[in-house]
Amino acid sequence: MIEVLLKIKKWTTKFTGFTEEHNSFRDPIFILLGLLFVLTLFAAYSNHFQNGFHFDDNHTIEENKAIKEVDPLAFFTDATTFSTLPSNRSYRPYTTLENAIDYKLGGGLDPFVFHIHIFVFFVLTCGVLCLFVKKLLDKLEFSRYNQFWGLLIAATFGLLCANAETVNYIIQRSEIVAGFYVLLGFVAFLSGGKWRKWHLYLIFPFIGFFSKEMALVFSPLLFLYLLIFEEEVDLLHFYRTRELKKCIRSFTKVLPSFVLTLAFLIFYFSMLPETFAPGGPNRYNYLITQPLVMCHYILTYFIPYNLSADTDWVAFESITDYRAILGIIGIGILIFFALKTSSKKETKLFSFGLLWFFISLLPSSSVLPFAEVLNDHRSFIPYMGLTIAFVFGSKYVLETYYPKIVSSKKGQSILTLFIILFLFANAYGVHQRNKVWKDELSLWQDVTVKSPKNGRGHMNYGLALMAKGDYTNAEISFKKALEYVPNYSSIYTNMGILKNAIGDKESAEKYFQKSLSLSDANHRTKYFYGRYLFQNDKFKEAIDQFKEINLIVPNYLDTNDYIFKSYHKLKDWENMKSYSQEVLANWPNDDTTKKYLDIAMNKKSILTVLEEEVNTAPSPEKYLNLSLQYFNEGNFDDCIRVAGKAVKLNPEYADAYNNIGIGHYYLLNYDKAIEAYQKALELNPSFQLAKNNLKNAKDKKVEMARVISNLSDKEISSYYINLSLEFYNKEKYRTCIAAARKSIAIEPNAIAYNNICSAYNQLKEYQKAIAACNEALKLDASSKLAKGNLNYALQQEEKH
Repeated sequence: MIEVLLKIKKWTTKFTGFTEEHNSFRDPIFILLGLLFVLTLFAAYSNHFQNGFHFDDNHTIEENKAIKEVDPLAFFTDATTFSTLPSNRSYRPYTTLENAIDYKLGGGLDPFVFHIHIFVFFVLTCGVLCLFVKKLLDKLEFSRYNQFWGLLIAATFGLLCANAETVNYIIQRSEIVAGFYVLLGFVAFLSGGKWRKWHLYLIFPFIGFFSKEMALVFSPLLFLYLLIFEEEVDLLHFYRTRELKKCIRSFTKVLPSFVLTLAFLIFYFSMLPETFAPGGPNRYNYLITQPLVMCHYILTYFIPYNLSADTDWVAFESITDYRAILGIIGIGILIFFALKTSSKKETKLFSFGLLWFFISLLPSSSVLPFAEVLNDHRSFIPYMGLTIAFVFGSKYVLETYYPKIVSSKKGQSILTLFIILFLFANAYGVHQRNKVWKDELSLWQDVTVKSPKNGRGHMNYGLALMAKGDYTNAEISFKKALEYVPNYSSIYTNMGILKNAIGDKESAEKYFQKSLSLSDANHRTKYFYGRYLFQNDKFKEAIDQFKEINLIVPNYLDTNDYIFKSYHKLKDWENMKSYSQEVLANWPNDDTTKKYLDIAMNKKSILTVLEEEVNTAPSPEKYLNLSLQYFNEGNFDDCIRVAGKAVKLNPEYADAYNNIGIGHYYLLNYDKAIEAYQKALELNPSFQLAKNNLKNAKDKKVEMARVISNLSDKEISSYYINLSLEFYNKEKYRTCIAAARKSIAIEPNAIAYNNICSAYNQLKEYQKAIAACNEALKLDASSKLAKGNLNYALQQEEKH
């Protein structure tokens, strides 16, 4: 295999005219392998570009109205723009700026644009890692082919399966960006000249600080570099006088970097809102858990068998826990080896890489407790060091203990084959993890398997199932989640949403109240309860909930929209007007608020507004909304007619067919309703509402057939008259009319026409009432009821 590469090199050198300079990026074989690496990297991640938003993406991107405008000044001066969750409002303005740019470029929440941006930065990070390693090796005069060692490090790191957890997780782009600028800082420092003399290398980590706190490890990592490579300190015996002097000289060199880092830390803490809270366990319990967490990261590097988006690890209760002891012993041995190998020329790179791994884990694996004791994306920057340690540690072991393997052509071929297999195995693993991150259902199902004791994982899997309309299994998942976290308010909130969706209003109310009573209830709890109130026509109570939310998170999601809609439902024009003016005082360019102010000023009904919108710019969605409004007002004929217009614009619009089915159902046209529901399910087989509606229509059809099966036509006509009267008494006037018409279709009669007339009077459609009463009087001129209804209709028509 080596001979093949040499032949390729000779041919490409001749073809390109490139010289065979040692340690040059112009080496044709290097260029060829570099291109192969980039292509392999793209192939490995080729199925991830359409993966959705997940987990913390929800409150930092999906729900975050701040990113709808690219406003750097706001991002860098106000930490609340980072997240809608007050406790999660860290100061990461660079990341918020990236999200806003991608939102603008994608014209909204298009994950493809986000992933393209992140992937480009990931490739650049791998490239800078290659450059950093080459420059480091050049300083050490390591070999004549340092660029290939740099490429090997970059390829091993870039194709590492475990890094898929960071690349797929959109908000964790901050880890990649922070790592990129840390590496650029090292490249600039190693370039020397003005970069080092005037400390210009600090520009890059300083930029990284604004992306994520992980970039703060630059200073201790630079200190480590100076100790090992420039001052050649024996770190195991650093306390000796001679070594201590070297440490002091190293610290003097790195002092400007530490001063900048300290200054930023002070600034960083001053920018954090009072509401910020990492939410972790006891510091001591968190700390004693971290050694085993570090062992997990090392094991996952080599065997990514248990990668999980949300682990079920919890902090250990006591240092006497055997897991804590094993972790401390394991990490203690590794640190000892790292310190011991720091003084030997052949093992300095191994020592540097391993200590880089431990140092860069300190922000998340020390005395600062996070809500999760372990997250696989936290190891992104640490894995840069671990890759250096792995590659150069393996080189040392092979050269020292197995020299024949390294020196023989057969051994070199075997090593080359091993490297290729290792890289491609990881690339395959990346491709498989991308499939897991595809959507909420696949991601959280994986979490429930990998982290079975994670209550939040079971809850989120339940949410994914509920989104698919699988309420039965969603409820099972929610109850499973409660076994592990019985006081987690979000689970009770989601149970309330589920119960409301299946029509169990009583249980829904109980779950919402339980959620609100728990200590971790927040604005999201209130939001979903407010939405539940709105959906159940409790508009005044809904307004109170949404206004409370705005006190916690102003302009959160569509809270103002719900407030306006509630006022609209109540026809409370004065409050709608005053609230519109109040919102516009803070957000003068809010088009939605301007629309509602116009509605309040002109007292436009909901139907009028929807008709104006659909006439201005017709769309399937607008026709569907108008159809729903007609349905809510009991106008089933227009509900069907307008839904039909939606279908004309979009023949595959399952929701529109469902509306057509609902309209026919309430007009007692069960065959047509069944036909429409079946079409909806043909287009969307998982459409749970259509499934439920289809079942109801079939049941009603069977019930109706059973009732009238043995009746004569006259008896069937009378049955429909009685049914019409029953609907009239229930104030279901459109269905009353439908039943009466069915009676007339079998046998024309004055009673049915009179029922139609009465129903139209109640609907204030007096011309139609007059026409119906006239038909009744043609059949029975002596009908007192028809005469009375006709006179009433005529009087009302004159008034109007």
